[in-house]
Amino acid sequence: MSFKKIILSLFAVFIYSTSQAQNDSLPFPISEKRRLSDQRLESKKEGWYVTGLPRLGYDPIQGIGIGADGEIFNNRTADDPFFAYTPYRERITFSVGYTQFGKVSAGLGLDMPYFLNTKWRVRAKFSFSDNPNKIYFTPGESSLKPLSYVDRITGETVTNARYDDYRRALSVIRPMQNPWDGEIPGVDYTDRNFHYNRYTKYALDIIVERTYMEGDLRLVFAGGVIDLRYNPYDFEQEDRALDKEGNRVEATNGLTLITRDFSQAERGDPNSYWVQNNITGYEGGFSVKFKAGLIYDTRDFEPDPTRGTLLEYSLGYTAPWIGSDFHYSRHQLQWMQFQEVLHFLPNKNILSSRLMLSTIGGPQVFFREVFDIWSASQGRIGVLGGEDTMRGFKKFRFGGLAMGMGNIELRSRVSSFSWADQDFEISAVPFFDFGRVWDGLEQINLRGFKYNPGLGARIAWNQSTILRFDYARSAEDSQFFFVFGQIF
Repeated sequence: MSFKKIILSLFAVFIYSTSQAQNDSLPFPISEKRRLSDQRLESKKEGWYVTGLPRLGYDPIQGIGIGADGEIFNNRTADDPFFAYTPYRERITFSVGYTQFGKVSAGLGLDMPYFLNTKWRVRAKFSFSDNPNKIYFTPGESSLKPLSYVDRITGETVTNARYDDYRRALSVIRPMQNPWDGEIPGVDYTDRNFHYNRYTKYALDIIVERTYMEGDLRLVFAGGVIDLRYNPYDFEQEDRALDKEGNRVEATNGLTLITRDFSQAERGDPNSYWVQNNITGYEGGFSVKFKAGLIYDTRDFEPDPTRGTLLEYSLGYTAPWIGSDFHYSRHQLQWMQFQEVLHFLPNKNILSSRLMLSTIGGPQVFFREVFDIWSASQGRIGVLGGEDTMRGFKKFRFGGLAMGMGNIELRSRVSSFSWADQDFEISAVPFFDFGRVWDGLEQINLRGFKYNPGLGARIAWNQSTILRFDYARSAEDSQFFFVFGQIF
């Protein structure tokens, strides 16, 4: 055997024995797939540290917004047996926000992998939101139709409308049209808030999970409590209506869409989507939910994966016997895949993909839950639309008893640097989102998907904090987001 082969063999034995020693120091085996790369280990910080930024943005619905987001991490020391196998040992997240048109939000989260050096993980999250502009479209396949309106100035019918044009058209004042709804002659009405209501939410989730198969399999159990209150704008005064010259004037709000849908259901109309699908909760309600999940996860680094697979089944169940105002169940399947591609390029390029299928049903389905799913790995996700699903559409734009969605991103590293004892990696991210809803599993087909392309950037700050900047444009809308964390 040549000297070169002897050296290589000894080096391989050394590497293997080192990894075994590291694993032997653990209280239980963990798959080497979960071990951080040498590059990540070299730059991983020890002890406590904080990341966070103030937030300034603009949304045509919420107006100018200010706030702050931050994360507090504890990695402990390099001697900790889990140091090389988890992004962090403790993480506290916090956020606060306020917008020009009155939205107030706050959140506080806790995440503790390998709790007390065991196979258990504990997570908790509390959130509060008081939003005067909560969007509502009638759920179901009918919501997939392009936006259209009759211009109240020209009388022209506009199809395939852009969202901003659609809302502006609804803002223009009109005379009485619907006396059976309570409108009276001689009053100027506006439908500016036709799709909007006031919404107040308090939510608490506590999640525990245990690992099996050296960490590749996770069994998740959770409990959630949520209190929601809705107040529509029916017949209230609105000072942002428009006259036919485009000037701001005061007018009376017409009946909102959610009130129309509720009234139709109250009459027992067989054509009502709410009646057909046992939907309730017009004024909100209180829900206590039991949740569970089974996750197969081989991702190498949860906050910012570069390789691996995630397969997940999640279940949510609520009923009056556990203290809820509602009675329904939700089932969800999710798949994620991460792999390095374009190896001929000098930079690292990660192709990231996600597919999701979700369904909900029961004797008393809360209408809000048609637009809000729960993932055992990610927590609450608002669907469909917004920063967490289809970024080219308004959040909660589409909802239904069955929902399918996908995202494809190419996370292409552009640069990495250190500044003020902080480590940063910058990536450019072209992406493509697609999805649709169905009126039930039996209606599922592969036609009529909504979609949007987009372009974003990611800044990985000390590895575990991901700053996400995304711009997406669809046939209906365009939006920009700045949020913490990868979309998946």
